[in-house]
Amino acid sequence: ELIQYQLIPIVGYTELKTHYDKLDDDISNIILLGCGSMVDLESFFEIDPNAFMDNDSGLDEAEQTSSRKIYVIDGHKPWNLDNVFGSHIITCLDDGFIDRELSKEKEAYETLISLQGDEDEDDSSDSENESTDEDEDEDNHEISEDEDADRNVSDSSESRKRKHKAEHKAKKKKIKHNEQILEGYYSTGTTISVSVSLQVYTLLSEIGETNTENLWLTIIGTISLDSQYPEVYRSTFKSLKSEVTRLNPTTLNNTKNADSSSLSIDTDYYLFLLRHWTLYDSFFYSNYVNAKLSIWQEEGRKKLHKMFARMGISLQDTKQHWLYMDSTIKKNLNVTFNRVLGYYGLEDVIREGFLRTFGFRGSISASECVESIAALLEHDKSAVEYSEDEDINELISKKEKVWISNFWSSWDALDNNVELITKGLEYAKDYQKIIFNTGMAILEKRMLKNLKIYRLVVLKDGPDIEYFKNPLILTRLGNWILESCAEFDRNLLPLVLAALDEKTDTYLVIGLAPRYPRGRKNLEDLNQSTTMLNTFSIAFQQVANNTGAKVRIDSFESSIIEIRKEDLAPFLERLTLSGLV
Repeated sequence: ELIQYQLIPIVGYTELKTHYDKLDDDISNIILLGCGSMVDLESFFEIDPNAFMDNDSGLDEAEQTSSRKIYVIDGHKPWNLDNVFGSHIITCLDDGFIDRELSKEKEAYETLISLQGDEDEDDSSDSENESTDEDEDEDNHEISEDEDADRNVSDSSESRKRKHKAEHKAKKKKIKHNEQILEGYYSTGTTISVSVSLQVYTLLSEIGETNTENLWLTIIGTISLDSQYPEVYRSTFKSLKSEVTRLNPTTLNNTKNADSSSLSIDTDYYLFLLRHWTLYDSFFYSNYVNAKLSIWQEEGRKKLHKMFARMGISLQDTKQHWLYMDSTIKKNLNVTFNRVLGYYGLEDVIREGFLRTFGFRGSISASECVESIAALLEHDKSAVEYSEDEDINELISKKEKVWISNFWSSWDALDNNVELITKGLEYAKDYQKIIFNTGMAILEKRMLKNLKIYRLVVLKDGPDIEYFKNPLILTRLGNWILESCAEFDRNLLPLVLAALDEKTDTYLVIGLAPRYPRGRKNLEDLNQSTTMLNTFSIAFQQVANNTGAKVRIDSFESSIIEIRKEDLAPFLERLTLSGLV
C-alpha cells in the first residue's frame, strides 16, 4: 500500500527494548511478529499510557484513542493477560484462542483489577476510621454525660469494625481465589499454538489481498513448526490445501513453461531432502526413519539394507544422486514404498505436501525449502573470528551480528532466489550429518542421563561442538534425541540439553517438552492430544533466582538460557529437586 515502514530483525529481549527506546515519538504503529506476547509490554517498554492519549479531545477516558498502537502477532502461549485485557495501546491478534479459551482468566483478571482498586480505597478508609474512632473515644471521655449513650457509641463502633473485618476477609479470599486462577494459567507451561504467517495470511484474506506468493510464504512458515510442533501443521493442512486449489486451479493440468511459478499439491516424504540427495542418505539421515529403525545401532543399519533389498533396489542405485537415479525406480517409487514400508513401521513416510515450480529452473517442496531457510539461518560464517582478549559481551555481540546477517540471507532466499535456496540445501545436508553423528555418539556413549523427571545431555567436547553454540542447531539436536527416545522408551520425558562454549566459559542450555512418537498408529494407541507443554521456561527462571546462578535469559524462547560453566552443576541439581518440571 506504499506505506513507509522499517523492518528490524530482533535477536532477543535486550535488543527489542533498545530498538523501542530509539523510536521517534511520532511512530504510530509498531507490529511485533513472533515475539512480545508473553511479557507485560507496557512495563517492559516502560510506557506511560497517558503519554500517548489524546487528553484534549473532550472524550471520556474510556473513549479516548491512543496516538501509538503496538500490534502483537505471536504464536507463543501463554499470552500475558496485561497485554490482552489491560492496555489501550497494545492489541493482540490471535486465532480466536482468547475469546474461545480465556473467559475464566478474563473474569479473574478483571475481578482482581477491581478488587485491588477497592483494596487501596479500603486501606485509606481504614486509616481514617482508626483516627475517627480515636477521636470518638477522646470526645466520649471528655463530654460523656450519660453511660448508656457512651455504651451505644461503643457498640456501634464495634459493630462497624466487625462488619468491616468480615468484608475485608471475604475480599482477601476472593483476591486469593482469582490470583490462583491466574497463577494456574501462567504455570501450565509454554508452547506455540499457531503459525504467525498463517495469522497474517488470514488478515490478508479478510481484505481480499491473497495471492500465490503470500500463500507460499504462509505454507513455509507453518510447515517450519512441523519438527517441534507437528500438531500445528497437521491441524491447518486441510485449510492450506483448499487454498492452494482455489488460487492455482490450472496446476491440476500440470502445465509448465519457462515463466510458470505455480504452487501445487504433491507427494511429500518424511525423508531428508529426497529430491536433492541420494535415496540412501535421504533415508539414513531422516529423523523419522532413524527413530523408527534405530539407525544409530548396527542392527538398525542392517534393517535399512534389508529394506532396500526388499524393494528390489540395489545399494549402488540407492547411492546415486536423485537427478541421476534410474528413472524407472523413481517412477515406481511410491508403489514400491506402499508395498514395503509397512513391514518396517514406516507407512507414514509418504504424505501430501506442497510443491513450488520456478519455470524450467526447477521445483522445491515446502518442507525442503524450510530445511534450506533454516540452514541459512544457522550458518556460522567462518570469516567471523574471535580473539582471545575479547570479553563476553563483545563475543555475544559478534555472534548476534552473524545471526542478523543470516536473517537477511534467508530473507533474500524467500524472494524465490533459487541460487540461495540451493546453497541452503547444501548447508542443510552438512548440518543434518553433524546432528546425526552427534546424536549417535550421545546414544552410543550413554551420554543421555535419565533423571526420572527429565533427560539430560551435557556436551563438553567433540569434533562438532562449535556448531552447538547456535540455539537453532542445538534445538534440532534435541528434537532428534526426543524423537528417538519416543520410539525406544514409552516413558515420555522432557529433555535438558547443555553445550559448552569454551570461548565465553558458558553453557547454552535448552529445555524441550517431551515428544509423542510420529505416526497415526502411535497416536491412536496413546489416545491423547499431541500438544506437550514446556514447563522449563518457568522452572529455569525460578531455579536461577533461588540459586543465585549467573544466568542470561534473553531469548524469546524462554526455555533457552546461557549459564556460567561453574554454575551449571548446582543449577541442574536444584532443577531436579525443584518439583517445577
